[in-house]
Amino acid sequence: MSIFGFYFVTTLLKQAGWPKRRSLFNSEAIINTLVTDSIINQMIDWSAALGACRPKRALQMIAYMHKDKDWEGENAPRILEFVNKAKDTWNSKDETAPHDIIGSLNLSKHFGETMRVKDLKNEHISAALEIKCQTGLLWGLANPDRFKSWYESDYKKSKENLPMMQESGLKVDFIPTLSEFLKESEEMLNGYEREISPLPEIPLKLLADARALGREITD
Repeated sequence: MSIFGFYFVTTLLKQAGWPKRRSLFNSEAIINTLVTDSIINQMIDWSAALGACRPKRALQMIAYMHKDKDWEGENAPRILEFVNKAKDTWNSKDETAPHDIIGSLNLSKHFGETMRVKDLKNEHISAALEIKCQTGLLWGLANPDRFKSWYESDYKKSKENLPMMQESGLKVDFIPTLSEFLKESEEMLNGYEREISPLPEIPLKLLADARALGREITD
C-alpha cells in the first residue's frame, strides 16, 4: 500500500512541531486537527501540482498506488473512465483551489480540537488520505491549465497579503512562485523514494490513458 498522503501530512506535521504530549502527566501523542486539516489541503494541492506540471512523476505515483493490479488484464484500473465521470462534478464547483474542488477530510469536525496520532494512522483515515492524494493527481492531469491559473492567482493574492500576515504574527517567510512550489513538490516526492520506496515504470495502459487526456509524457 502506498502512503503518499500520510507521508506528506506527517512530514509537515513534524515541521510544524507535532505531535505533542497530551499533558505533563499524559504522554499520549496528539496533533492539532486544524493544523492537520490545513496540511491535508496542502497535500491535495501538492498532488494536483504534480499531476498538472509533472505528469510523468504523477503517473509513477498512480502506478505505485496500484502496483498489485494487472495493468494488462481486464480488471486494470480505469483511470480515464474515472476522470471522465468526475469532470462534471469538478467543473460544477465554483471554487478554484484543488483542495476546495476535491474536498478535505475535516478532521476538526469529527475529532474536535485535537486527535490522537494513532487515530491518524487508522486504516480508514490512511486510506482516505490516499484517495484524496490520487484524486488530486488525476484532477491535475486533467486540468493543467486550470491548476496553473489558480496558482498564479493565489500567488498574487498571497504576495499582496504577506506583510499583513507577518504583522499578525503568522510565520510566513515567503510565498513560493510556481517554479519554486514545483521544486518543493518534487523534493517531497524524492524524500518518499529515499525513505519509503522507489517508484515504478509507467504501465503502457496508464500512459495511453494520460495521452487520451491530452497529456504528452516525456522525460
